[in-house]
Amino acid sequence: MSKPIQCPNCGEEISGDYMSADNMRRMFFATLRDVHANLRDEFRDRWPNAEIMRKHVLIAIGYCDAMTVAVGSKAAAPAVANAFKVQNQYCIAIVRGDVVTIFTARSMARRALPKKEFRDVVEKVFAYIAAQTGIDPRQSQEAA
Repeated sequence: MSKPIQCPNCGEEISGDYMSADNMRRMFFATLRDVHANLRDEFRDRWPNAEIMRKHVLIAIGYCDAMTVAVGSKAAAPAVANAFKVQNQYCIAIVRGDVVTIFTARSMARRALPKKEFRDVVEKVFAYIAAQTGIDPRQSQEAA
């Protein structure tokens, strides 16, 4: 039997069940891996792996944080955007003149995204992927 995990702030025991992924989340990530494995080449170029696909789709559906930076010059803006991309390969940086906007997908961890909201995000992710690629992740999920 493993040693219980305790909160560093209050000392209360944290359930191992709370720390593990539930079936719904495991199925979501497995479905995304299956969808990615079946993508046409044009989409593989856009999303080289399932994690990049997931995070870019989260950004596309608006489940993300955005940060806007006024760089001060049009010439420096692309370098600033690239610096953010080097720091976080999953972010999307858009340059408009001397302004860079960085979009970063939000966490889908259980603490950050309760079950009801998780379902809503999953539906939007699956709908976006189906609209973009023609592959319906819900059919893949039902077959499992």
